Amino acid sequence: MPSFNPFSSMSGRGAAALFDVRLENDFIVFRGGEEESNGQIVKGTVVLCLTTPLKMEDVRLRLTGTMHMNASGSSSQKNDRLKTICEKRWEPFIGVHGKSMILPAGNYEYPFEYLLPGDTAESVEGIPEASITYRLKATVGRGKLAYDLHAYKHLRIIRTLDPSALEFHHAMSVENIWPNKVDYSISIPQKAVVFGGIIDLTMRLTPLLKGLEMGRINIKLVEIRETTVTGATGMSVREHKVERDVSKWDMEVDRATHWVDMIEDTGQDGWVVTKALDLPRRLRQCVQDTNVHGIKIRHKLKLTIALKNPDGHVSELRATLPVAIFISPNAPLNEQGDVINPETAQADGEEERCPPPSYHEHKLDQLYDDDMTGFRTPAGAMSGVNSPFYVHSRAGSSENLSNLMQSGGAIPPADLSSRLMNVSDDPTLRNTVFNSTIGRRSEPSSNNLTRQNSGDDTPSSGRDSPEHIDLNEFAPTTRVPSYHTAVQTRPPNESAPTYQTALTQPRTPPATDNQYEYMPSITTRAEGEEAASNHRSNAISG
Repeated sequence: MPSFNPFSSMSGRGAAALFDVRLENDFIVFRGGEEESNGQIVKGTVVLCLTTPLKMEDVRLRLTGTMHMNASGSSSQKNDRLKTICEKRWEPFIGVHGKSMILPAGNYEYPFEYLLPGDTAESVEGIPEASITYRLKATVGRGKLAYDLHAYKHLRIIRTLDPSALEFHHAMSVENIWPNKVDYSISIPQKAVVFGGIIDLTMRLTPLLKGLEMGRINIKLVEIRETTVTGATGMSVREHKVERDVSKWDMEVDRATHWVDMIEDTGQDGWVVTKALDLPRRLRQCVQDTNVHGIKIRHKLKLTIALKNPDGHVSELRATLPVAIFISPNAPLNEQGDVINPETAQADGEEERCPPPSYHEHKLDQLYDDDMTGFRTPAGAMSGVNSPFYVHSRAGSSENLSNLMQSGGAIPPADLSSRLMNVSDDPTLRNTVFNSTIGRRSEPSSNNLTRQNSGDDTPSSGRDSPEHIDLNEFAPTTRVPSYHTAVQTRPPNESAPTYQTALTQPRTPPATDNQYEYMPSITTRAEGEEAASNHRSNAISG
């Protein structure tokens, strides 16, 4: 006999074949600190599939960020504090709370999005004394005497380092001398390390005591966690600090394998030991560095190096290097906190994680020496050092400017000869240029040719030329000679010199405002008048 349940028609538990929250990205990435990062959008869809009509009130969604604090650090002692640090409630996608409706069978999708502010706290998981988690909760409200339908989705907030952060560019090293014992240097390429990645450790030791040998090296990664619980007034109520060993590595050092006669360019011999340290790939084993809402986590590498003295006793050299572990968006974590495909993620995200090269590491690199046509900008053609003739020409004369810029600014002899011949073949052009040169200094033919005002008396310089030149604007003036060429041109009744003559004759000093070519003719007329006046005076006196 079938059982009778008066609430079976109202529960609707079997009506929904699928009820889920789907995100475009299961993790949101913020780059940089809270004060410098931009907001990020959470975007997704609430999916509801009904096989039969469902009596309901509304479909709603809520995002909640919760911080959990256990100041005692032990799960057995109940001293928990819960705090909501983020909450967002969307308006109902369909229906109104408190009013029933029938939703027909079918497939429904309700898109949503929300802009998270740049100061949103990152997710902290994997440690017992504190955590920060984010969760999306979708609900189908059924009203009274019925069970609501719920769907949950975990959202992870990742705050990673900006590519320009100093942790990427600064190598971490410890260098010191143990008097009469050893000169040592321990370093890693950079302080920032990707979660689940590899730390490349390099140790260089030069013995200062004859007969000193190296023994076993012990390395461990230590995680230091500090939690601070604050009261309602904002004052610190309780602080808790704990340390744990995340990973350990041991290795033996022998002279046959690790001894070198020349340690790079130091001129010293000694031991050179390198070790690749693989980091854990689960949040339960290691947590990223953070300092948010009273939760501070940092990491250190601690080394212990055994030194065997000639008399038989063993000394220990101890050193510590700070390390900053961050979660990379190229090596994301699943809901359990494990790195997803770490090998593939590291290979795909290598370029984004690698910082730009440092200047001091490449300042002695050989410069590129190949065909640079089409690659260099025309700035070289506008430089007074590379193109002395171009400095004195505001119009660029009659040579092909595009070829001139590609050749670096040097004017071939054939082009110079052609320019001089063009000046001598056109008397009208030559006279016009000569007269304008006598009356005033040549004005720029276009406002785009120089950044100086047209009234400036200072000649145009290659350094004052614009960074961008439209070559089409030179077309109407390509046959106009430069100011320097016009000054050196002889009077119109004489033909222009040939190229060979121009090379053999000494250069004429540059003209000034009071020294023009027409001054000799004016001086000759004044001398004639003065001579005539003197002659009349002599005649009267005689």
